[in-house]
Amino acid sequence: MNRFIPTFLAILFCSFCSMAQVDTSIGLTAPKSATGNYKELAHFLCDGLTGEKQKANAIYNWITHNISYDVKSLVKKTLKSYTEDEKIKRALKSRVAFCEGYAMLFTAMCREAGLKAVNIDGYAKDWIFDDGDSLYIPRHMWSAVRIDGKWWPVEPTWGAGGLVQSPSMIRKIMNKVLRQKIMYANKLKFKFQYKPEYFMQDPEKFILKHLPTDPLWQLADTTMPLAVFEAGDSAIRQFIDLYTKPVQTSTKLDEISMLNEPMRVFESADRAYKFNPRYPVVLALKQAYRAESQVIKAFTDSTVQNGLLLINDASEGLRKSEIYVKEQKKSFPSEYSRLKKKNTTKNQEAKKCITQIKTDNKRLVSESKKYSKSATNKGNKLKPKYAAVKKKAQAIDPNKLNKQKPSKIQKKPGSPELRELKDSIAARNMRINYLKSSIADKMDTVKTLQDQNGARLDSLGKYLVTADSILVQEAIARINMHDDYDNEVIMLTRLFKELKYHQGDSMQKNYLVAYDTILAKHECLQKLQNAEMDLYKKNLRSMEQYAKWNNNDTAIVGEYATTVNDYRACLNSYIASLSGYNDFVKGNKKLFTGLGKLSTRQLKISGYMDKVETRRKKLETKTIEENKAFDMKENEKQLAQIKTLLDKLQKISDKVSAN
Repeated sequence: MNRFIPTFLAILFCSFCSMAQVDTSIGLTAPKSATGNYKELAHFLCDGLTGEKQKANAIYNWITHNISYDVKSLVKKTLKSYTEDEKIKRALKSRVAFCEGYAMLFTAMCREAGLKAVNIDGYAKDWIFDDGDSLYIPRHMWSAVRIDGKWWPVEPTWGAGGLVQSPSMIRKIMNKVLRQKIMYANKLKFKFQYKPEYFMQDPEKFILKHLPTDPLWQLADTTMPLAVFEAGDSAIRQFIDLYTKPVQTSTKLDEISMLNEPMRVFESADRAYKFNPRYPVVLALKQAYRAESQVIKAFTDSTVQNGLLLINDASEGLRKSEIYVKEQKKSFPSEYSRLKKKNTTKNQEAKKCITQIKTDNKRLVSESKKYSKSATNKGNKLKPKYAAVKKKAQAIDPNKLNKQKPSKIQKKPGSPELRELKDSIAARNMRINYLKSSIADKMDTVKTLQDQNGARLDSLGKYLVTADSILVQEAIARINMHDDYDNEVIMLTRLFKELKYHQGDSMQKNYLVAYDTILAKHECLQKLQNAEMDLYKKNLRSMEQYAKWNNNDTAIVGEYATTVNDYRACLNSYIASLSGYNDFVKGNKKLFTGLGKLSTRQLKISGYMDKVETRRKKLETKTIEENKAFDMKENEKQLAQIKTLLDKLQKISDKVSAN
């Protein structure tokens, strides 16, 4: 049976550290004379090594540093069927391979070096896999190697590197999001990125992304159901914690590893189908291999009395195989319809989420502009006030009483006019004392409110900066074709919403409410200070009039000097308040400008996310269509092969019957 092309972008999944220490230095070079034949290469790499682990490690290192993924055939769809030997030879000669070539070469070289090793068919979570998806056809292959009595999974394909695919539009977006130049290939290409963790990885970590079709190769005492693997990492970890322990020694596995591929498939087919009833074609393989063995036996085994019975039995097996292949075909329409529907749904959900970010940031941009404009206007209004009060301060003359001319007609002490002036001055002084107390309280209130809002601003800054960083990470994840059903995007989206909307927006609203309150308090403080200045000014005018009417009262001179000093202090306090208010408004204007820029930046990032989500949906739709076309083609090819074999067997049967 021709195997299916793995979606190699799964290599981009997060790696897990291996429990086994890996030597990253051995097996990296070999002369050309030793690389034309895998047996010669295996001996060159391993003959000087003593331990089984060292030998397997050297083979892994050489393959992962020298074999590229076959991007050309993947892109151009120039896929051909090869035997296992042909795949191994092709990988060595061309230095390119699909997952089968990587695994088969590793397994063959290990066996040549005296190690037990086996190819493992299985399910691997690729870039379009989402938690909860149903897996029905295995599309990946890796290896298992027996080292010092224990079986270990080895993934040379993912250990070699990954594919880089970033069209020019996506590359430009990535550059803008990260504010730096990052180069990506315009075309799909393989990039070597050695990952030692995929050599002898802990089976409990390996099974997070890889599941063998034959459950025996889970290397555990309890078989994990396929549904748990499909449910995602959390479900897998929970199952492992509650139900399983690693079992890496097994006589049964040792025996299976000694079988050739047809015999291994034949031996494991029933287990694979029982494990995943959505994979009936594995039973078709079993029947096809059984038919082949029956025909061979009919013509090569001298003890067979009636070869026709074996040939007819082989024909019956092929008819069963045909039924299983057709059964597999029945799953295609519903499976691919589900994938398309899911792709549309998650695109709609992503668009909704991105639209929310856009709408929110448009509102914030507008709000920031409004507050920034208001701050500018308030700052402009403060300038004439500041100039006017400074002019008043400069105009004060403490010697004015000595300079003014007394009235020609002097008032007698105790006259109603002088008594009225004295009473007015005393009443104003009482009002001034009351205002001083109110002004002091108001200043304390303003300072407290500004300190509290400063603390809010510190928290708001942390929330907004962190949220912005997370949004960038989400954008990068989406650029790398992750979507709303992937754990990374789910986590980032949840964190962004928490920081941006639940904490950041709430904090920003509280900050703006407090900001408006502080502005109102400042305005009220200015009114009180203006009232105080006006009372001082009026008292000075009353004292000047008193001195004109009674220039013999020397006490008024001292009182006038004291009042001048108090008035000057009042003016200076007002100037300080205006200056502080101006600094507060200017600082917040910068803040509002910064918030506007941040919201504008996030608006752009959400626009980039919108574009890449559109591209992701298109690319996933294309991948689904290509997988469907490939599955249908393979299914038709399998049916055609079975029909051809049945026709041949019928001719053989007719010929045998005639004789």
